[in-house]
Amino acid sequence: MNTTAIRLRKLREREKLSQGEVAQKLGISRTAYVKYETGESRPVRKLNELSRLFHVSADYIMGMSNYPLSNEIAPPAEARKIPIIGTVTCGPNGFAYEYLDGYVYIDDCTHGDIRAFHCKGDSMTGLGIFDGDIAIVRIQPEVENGELAVVTINGDEGTLKRVRKQDHMIILESANPNYPPRVFAGEETNLVHIVGKVIEVRKKF
Repeated sequence: MNTTAIRLRKLREREKLSQGEVAQKLGISRTAYVKYETGESRPVRKLNELSRLFHVSADYIMGMSNYPLSNEIAPPAEARKIPIIGTVTCGPNGFAYEYLDGYVYIDDCTHGDIRAFHCKGDSMTGLGIFDGDIAIVRIQPEVENGELAVVTINGDEGTLKRVRKQDHMIILESANPNYPPRVFAGEETNLVHIVGKVIEVRKKF
């Protein structure tokens, strides 16, 4: 199987689309699209449409570049690669991470246990953080009052919020008026677990 075939399959799976759905969007038969993913034919005539559909450059699809975006360049030598995590939950044995097939690069001088998380939803749009952006997070059990953090609530999937602490309360603030603050007081504070501090957010264009 050639590079183009492998990348098309991974890109399609990333977008959670079936082969038939991609074929329909391209205006071709499912059989014709399947040949792209098996390497029997090359998607020359549909290359631009595939590029727009999967949000990557045509050169990346064709295996002429190892970087999905056309404006990406090779990372500097001092950069290190960290995994992008789809979800994080809190269970009896600590945090459980679900890793995706993706990585980002950070400066090698960034200290600590650093992970990247996909931002989901629209609760932080007031800070310019949108669905699909990538949050760079230093894993740590506490953050300062008012800092942004990835937190889990009652073991559920992690979410990005501004954390405020006052009078034995933890307040999780969104940056969208459609999402009121969530206040945890007394024993309820034990439901909130800090995964880590958000140190950077990278935009998805």
